[in-house]
Amino acid sequence: MARTFSAEDEERLRHFHAEGASRNDIARRMGWSVGTITNHAQRLGLSFDREAVRAATNARQVDLRDRRQRIQEQLLDLAERAIERAQDRYLVHGFSHTGESVAEWLQQPPAKETKDLTLAASSALTSAMKLAQADAESGVHEARSMLGDLGEALTKVARQIGEADTATRPTTDAIRPPTASWHAPRA
Repeated sequence: MARTFSAEDEERLRHFHAEGASRNDIARRMGWSVGTITNHAQRLGLSFDREAVRAATNARQVDLRDRRQRIQEQLLDLAERAIERAQDRYLVHGFSHTGESVAEWLQQPPAKETKDLTLAASSALTSAMKLAQADAESGVHEARSMLGDLGEALTKVARQIGEADTATRPTTDAIRPPTASWHAPRA
């Protein structure tokens, strides 16, 4: 059976909207699709401030970029530790034929452990590089977005200057010399 958007849902929508929640956040909190929230918000005369949404989106992007950088650092640390362990002495535990516990230090890990540590380091480095690449590509997108915003702002200012210029420019009647009847002398 299909759900219907109740009066209680409308009140919750109004409440979340008044708090400044985004359309997506409201949809998530209420368990409805974004389209449903959009339709009911329009019907109720509610609108979502695009600038506030843009600012929130930009803030979220900054938070995600910081998080990716922290994870990238952790991955690089992990790779470094794996490489160090692959090159370091290795303690082997085992039991003798009499059942006694035996430990022996090797100059380097056995081949399987070296391979596993090398694969772990390689995987961590690959992941760190992908995160760095994602941030680099994000920087290009941000630069394009910034240049687009700058272009829009310059166009707007140029229009305003053009409007102000035409408002203060004298009309053609004001700069036309007064008409006088001038007749060439007759011979």
